[in-house]
Amino acid sequence: MDIVEINLADYRKSGAGANGESFDCISDNSVMLKLYNKEYPKDSILWELEVARKVYGLGIPSPEPGELVTDGERIGIRFRRIAGKRSFSRMIADEPERCDEFSREFARFCLRLHSTECPEGSFPDAKPQFQSLLDADVYLDADQKRQASAFLQSIPDSPTALHGDMHIGNVISTLPFGAPLSLPHNLYFIDLGYFARGCPYLDLGMMRCICVTSDDEFRKKEIHIDAAMGVKVWASFVDEYFGGRLSVEEADDLIIPYQALKCFLVEYNLNGCLPPNYERLVKSVEWSRYL
Repeated sequence: MDIVEINLADYRKSGAGANGESFDCISDNSVMLKLYNKEYPKDSILWELEVARKVYGLGIPSPEPGELVTDGERIGIRFRRIAGKRSFSRMIADEPERCDEFSREFARFCLRLHSTECPEGSFPDAKPQFQSLLDADVYLDADQKRQASAFLQSIPDSPTALHGDMHIGNVISTLPFGAPLSLPHNLYFIDLGYFARGCPYLDLGMMRCICVTSDDEFRKKEIHIDAAMGVKVWASFVDEYFGGRLSVEEADDLIIPYQALKCFLVEYNLNGCLPPNYERLVKSVEWSRYL
């Protein structure tokens, strides 16, 4: 695949995440750039571009992807810029008194995604992905791995669209600061590198990881809120997503084994390490309860 050379002086930094930085083009306000960290694998970047094109082609709300670029040191992807966008994490941090209404809108948008079916072969199936991650895990003993694998294989196959890294930092909105939700605005999914087909509870597992289980430093850096606000976001999300049918405690009990599976993805991304909070959760799951 061709890579276009760019001059980073033509771009203005607009944000940063775990895997790289984002920039707005100074001369063309319809273009933004996602530039990955130097150590981020090129194959993963190529895969994310391919997935972004497929997701956009399915009509799932997401920024239109452009070409692969490099500034001479790092590789990135240009996208059509969404003017006036803010992530839901930034919205909640900026307007904490609106945490409940923003969390509920986020939940409704996720439900829209989870009502979408992906054609067979269009995206990877989640279960084989997680089996390979589980096989490589270094935290569970042999019996725990056997039970975790049995739980994973018991999850029904599904064509449901999964974001793969679903949390409030990975959905953006064009709603202006202070504006009511009744004002026309658009929402978009971003960071689509783990998009897949499978059980939507896997997406909820990632949401709970980020909002509830992450340590304060990571939560502040990645989604700009503290632990108390993370708990509030999760509670409002759960109530809206399940239509009031489950309490937070019931939702936690349902989602925790799926969250533990998501922890194996975190372990993979951290080269065989897990944050202490995640390690404790993985080791505490009573897998046999869910079989």
